[in-house]
Amino acid sequence: MDSLQDILGKKNFRPPDEIAVVKEYIERRYKSPSRVRVERDAVIVRVPSSALAATLQLEQNILINSCQLTKKLIIRNGR
Repeated sequence: MDSLQDILGKKNFRPPDEIAVVKEYIERRYKSPSRVRVERDAVIVRVPSSALAATLQLEQNILINSCQLTKKLIIRNGR
């Protein structure tokens, strides 16, 4: 049986690349902060304003193509 140290030593604690790519895209294009979370089959983006969330919904295909996302994109507003 592996010890906890062996198991955690093999784990990669670096965040997925999708997080950095989506955050950078939103910051560069809309100059707004965002929070991005990656789950098993979805990328969840949380932005501070409902206007920005609506704009991202309208340009969802552009965002997916620009960031080369393969998972489902969910956009939410709020902190």
